[in-house]
Amino acid sequence: MRWGNFYRVSVICFTLLSILGASVVYQNSAPSASLEPLPVPEKPSGGRTISAGDELQCILDNADPDTVFYLSPGVYAGPLVIRRSATIWGPREAVIRSCGQGHTIDVQVRGARLLGFTVDGSGTRPDRMDAAVHIQGDDVTVCGLRIVHAYFGVVGEKSRRMTLVGNEILGDPSVALGLRGDAIRLWETRDSLVADNRIADSRDVLIWYAPDNRIVNNEVSRGRYGTHFMYCDGGVVEGNRYRDNTVGVFVMYSRNVQVRGNLNAGAGSAGGMGLGVKESGNLTVEDNRFVQDHVGLYLDNSPFRGDDNNRIEGNLFALCQTGVVFHSSPVRNLFVENSFRANGNPVRVEGRGNALESTWNGNAFDDYQGYDLDGDGYGDVPYESRSLSNRLIGRTPELAFFSGTPSLGLLEAVGHIFPLFQPEPIFVDPRPRMKANGL
Repeated sequence: MRWGNFYRVSVICFTLLSILGASVVYQNSAPSASLEPLPVPEKPSGGRTISAGDELQCILDNADPDTVFYLSPGVYAGPLVIRRSATIWGPREAVIRSCGQGHTIDVQVRGARLLGFTVDGSGTRPDRMDAAVHIQGDDVTVCGLRIVHAYFGVVGEKSRRMTLVGNEILGDPSVALGLRGDAIRLWETRDSLVADNRIADSRDVLIWYAPDNRIVNNEVSRGRYGTHFMYCDGGVVEGNRYRDNTVGVFVMYSRNVQVRGNLNAGAGSAGGMGLGVKESGNLTVEDNRFVQDHVGLYLDNSPFRGDDNNRIEGNLFALCQTGVVFHSSPVRNLFVENSFRANGNPVRVEGRGNALESTWNGNAFDDYQGYDLDGDGYGDVPYESRSLSNRLIGRTPELAFFSGTPSLGLLEAVGHIFPLFQPEPIFVDPRPRMKANGL
């Protein structure tokens, strides 16, 4: 087949595969605003009913500790400061509305519970982290709230055992991404659970100086960082759905973090990545799907400590510009049983390094041309990644602009046809798996 015809056929096949992959991954993924509302938590027993015209702050200040309040439908004026432990439950039609300054609800006590109602707005000062709900107290529960028009959604500081479950936090897509506030920010907060929340059009879910927190089964879309860890040892990020963010998950300066079973899709901008890791170690990255990201997994000087390792196992990298990018020659990273399908490149090393000192075992590559004579499901000859264009892009990242063009395609063909120009391998998997995981 002539080169021109071969190139045209390759482009058509890749385009069809991309469309098919996108339809599979994004099925039933309508924008958050059009989805069914999240359920309101069950109404607790033994409560006292409050009417919209009542002075809520005065009632809370004079109530016995651990009193349960039922908010009737209507609008309640903020700000509201909770100084005594209480449970406040309301339907979605019960709205606590910001006065335009400061925190709308400021929880300053242990054990408070906020359930079901709507919080509308907050102040707009980033230096004071003006939030719809601000928490500084242990064992606080925020469950099933709907938060709209707020600068920051939920901010927790110096607290333990917080529970943020089933909330809907909606930012303003008309504001530039970098100028929006964070949907959730935890600072010096530990042993807490952030689960089953729906977040859209905010900036970040930010977990800083906050060890041993669990981020589970959330849906985060159209933001900057779906979840950003910094100095957060022992964190768990599991079962989340990150769609159309600049970065799905970023882990910095942290150890013993587990990233499992997440979908990281649509981080397709020039700096987009499904998972970024910087100077972190002893990470477990397992059973995730990285789909249509500019970079699926980005590793920068990780693991950082000499006695740390990273394990990357059972992940799918599909329809990405590059599946895995190393900022420098990597060591002590184990890649086992991952699948690489329809990526521009499976692996790239920036600069002049390679990934030969990482361990590769049992990964599946859709361009593997080996055979399996003994029928054990693994290739009988190693998979070697040799790419002249990949090498050049690693040394000169600006050349990535020409990815997919005939010029780099011709250069790649030259590297395969003429041994004189054949580059050294980027990495070698001695026992590649024959069959890749499906989308």
